[in-house]
Amino acid sequence: MNDKINIDGKKKRIFILVSVLVVLIFVAIFVYAKRLNNKVYSSYKTLNKVSLAHLDVTVASENCKAFSDGIIRYNSYGMSYYSGGKEVWNSSFNIENPVMDMCSGYIAIAQKDSCEVTLIDKSGNQRKIQTSYPIKSVEVSKQGVVAATLDDGDACYIEIYDKDGTSIASGRTVLAGDGYPIDISISNDGTRLVASYLSVSNGSTQSKVVFYNYSSVGQNEVDRIVGGFNQYKSTLVPDVEFINNTTAVAFGDNMFTIYSIEQKPKIAYEEKFEDKIDMVFHSSKYIGIVFKSNSADYSEVLKVYDTSGKKVFTKSLDFKFSDICFVGKNVVMNDSSNCRIYSFSGVERFNYTFDKNIIKLVPLKDDKYSLITGTDVEEIELK
Repeated sequence: MNDKINIDGKKKRIFILVSVLVVLIFVAIFVYAKRLNNKVYSSYKTLNKVSLAHLDVTVASENCKAFSDGIIRYNSYGMSYYSGGKEVWNSSFNIENPVMDMCSGYIAIAQKDSCEVTLIDKSGNQRKIQTSYPIKSVEVSKQGVVAATLDDGDACYIEIYDKDGTSIASGRTVLAGDGYPIDISISNDGTRLVASYLSVSNGSTQSKVVFYNYSSVGQNEVDRIVGGFNQYKSTLVPDVEFINNTTAVAFGDNMFTIYSIEQKPKIAYEEKFEDKIDMVFHSSKYIGIVFKSNSADYSEVLKVYDTSGKKVFTKSLDFKFSDICFVGKNVVMNDSSNCRIYSFSGVERFNYTFDKNIIKLVPLKDDKYSLITGTDVEEIELK
């Protein structure tokens, strides 16, 4: 009997000890992660550099973008992909007025009002996709599925193609009927699409947001439409975005709506503002909205929400940035020579003035960035 009591007591002590150790490990991980996310940097070091001096062209900041595990740099005459401090590939073309989108390992680019989309993968391989009518905009998914808005002068169309150029779906709209598509976004898996429409009825305009599903969920629905929302009334909705496979956001000029899409879409959160929205940006987990301020102390106000609509960060900004993005639970912003990084807990992690002109600062991973200047592409690490 005493042996049984001793064994039971020993088991209990071991269980308590293991439980305490597990709790201590979790606490240590939490503290380490919090410290890492609030680590402050004061400078940087250059890891790799590629000279652009041999290129007799200039590229604007909006023509440098993060792609796959590097960056792309493009203009009307071609595109280059850089990764690991070297040029991986380059491609020449002649596109005077490009419209473009990218997702994961695919880029879709077309000349506006042409009838051809070029789909490029991260290895530089290309495929041409012919559309039925002149192109207005393009979107691409993680699987290489391409969506394009088209206009023949009398009506607008949304056409969907797989990465081999095979047509998946097509729809036609007119301004006096369903409306004119202002913006579209396709989910990463290529099965869902959201569109913002502007329609005219009895002399007044109205915005609405429509969801399509190209999987088995939408196969029995008319035109594959699985949901429509018209609560915006006269509010213009110029931007809709799938930020992950099951979350889409519609941005109006003074409001935004988060939609949750499992089978069919539903409103997860919606907020209207007194001030007009000046700028929006997002990651797969967070949504950033910037408002102009009338205060003499700061020029803009930033609000950050998670995908449920919970406000996780608010910051008054006295810094006139040209680019802004999320890196994990941080906001990175820069102008032509300065960069600032703020954590969601409000810590200013980096405030630095570069001695060179910044065309683009592109986050890579951890605390590494691609710094694109007029003469070089540098891979840098904060320190």
